[in-house]
Amino acid sequence: MNTPTPHPTEPLSLERPRDDDWPEILAIDARAFALPQPLPNDEMIEFRDRASEGDTVVVRDTATDGQPIVAVSLYFPVPITVPGGAVAATAGLSWVSVSATHRRRGLLRRMLTEHYRVWRARDFPLATLTASEGGIYERFGFGPAVFTHQVRIAPSAANFRTPAPADSRVRYGSASQVAKHVPAVHARWAASRNGAITRPDTWWPSILADRSFRRNSQTSDLHYLLHEDGYAAYRIDARDKTAIVDDIVTATDQAHTDLWRVLTSLDLISSVTATIPVDDPLPHKLTNARAVQVQGRADELWVSILDVKAALEMRTYGADGALVIDVTDGFGDRAGRYALTVVGGAGTVAPTDADPDVRLDISALSSVYLGGIGVRELAQADRIDADAEATALLATMFTVTEAPFAGTYF
Repeated sequence: MNTPTPHPTEPLSLERPRDDDWPEILAIDARAFALPQPLPNDEMIEFRDRASEGDTVVVRDTATDGQPIVAVSLYFPVPITVPGGAVAATAGLSWVSVSATHRRRGLLRRMLTEHYRVWRARDFPLATLTASEGGIYERFGFGPAVFTHQVRIAPSAANFRTPAPADSRVRYGSASQVAKHVPAVHARWAASRNGAITRPDTWWPSILADRSFRRNSQTSDLHYLLHEDGYAAYRIDARDKTAIVDDIVTATDQAHTDLWRVLTSLDLISSVTATIPVDDPLPHKLTNARAVQVQGRADELWVSILDVKAALEMRTYGADGALVIDVTDGFGDRAGRYALTVVGGAGTVAPTDADPDVRLDISALSSVYLGGIGVRELAQADRIDADAEATALLATMFTVTEAPFAGTYF
């Protein structure tokens, strides 16, 4: 076996990947994210339909034999529904990894600087990501914006307040029924849910394939429950008779009740686990809310506002008013003073030299953008600088009727 020979100097070259680099990229991803093995070939083919070489950057160690890739990052076009129902085309940052052998050399910043340049040139109003670690991305302007609850439900205690209907309106779906129904109902749900990710057509083959590497030898294939206005996908862990809800989408309250009634009535199941919105009504539909135990709270989606004017004018607001917002940015070019005026829930933004009412960092503004974190919370944490009156108005403006929920990991 040839051992790489280090050189006295170690130039690290930021490049776009070549076609034959992808097996190495997949191996780096598996190593960085502690996966048992890289994505299989059929998954790699589908994955590359989602991210082109132009949206991927690698860092190559040109001073080491073989010129190995030592860092990689890429982004997908990820559509997100913002408050009010508009859909923003975001740059969904993913697969960010730097080899343990090349840390503390500024490679992450170099890659994100290049991505940021491209995102700005392509007029993305927002960037998004799902973070494996919580302390990395704030310095690049990202803030945690969408949260979830991981819950465990005791079926024996999950008695609904409303009587069960004669017909549950829920049926198990065949493969062809699932392929037709699930993408359509998901698109319908995502269009109306604050923070929801609309899954592009190129994502569905991988999602529906349910390949073996997504489970272990003791868990079943996915079972799909179909409802006219929703669906649920779950698998069974045979070791402890747990039903693991992998995906549940409900476009109406009735579909939510009907699907959860079936999920909590599965034969021989001791518990049901799921990831749900932080404001999910399930506990309140039961006579014993303690049947739904919150096991954890996670930041599901991070947001970075790339274009302050475009992003703030895209969403709707909970109250009218006018504020001058001073935004700082230690990474990009978003710093400035912006006059936000809201009339009839619609906002307009203009640069201004007027004295600011509110001062905050771009990551803080990104965190409150979807309403997943309250303005008052960040003000109490000294992340927002404003007097009581301006804080109250900003909080009311950014109030949302439902907590954001993305529903898709990427």
